[in-house]
Amino acid sequence: MTKPGKYEALFFPTKDGLLKIHAYGFNPCGSWGEVFATIGDQTICVKGFNRHKTIVRATKMIISTTANRKNEF
Repeated sequence: MTKPGKYEALFFPTKDGLLKIHAYGFNPCGSWGEVFATIGDQTICVKGFNRHKTIVRATKMIISTTANRKNEF
């Protein structure tokens, strides 16, 4: 996951492991960007225009995916 230019990295400890969020793009304001959310070996990529909404959407998706995966086992 190497991208040229500036990006934002956020790290949050959770009960399932370390949640890593990498946001690329969104500059200038209103342009496309993408957010990668990772917990353990699972990664989700979400694209959008609004940085805040895209980060929230990626976080919700990775947490729900992790919860569904735990319920399967």
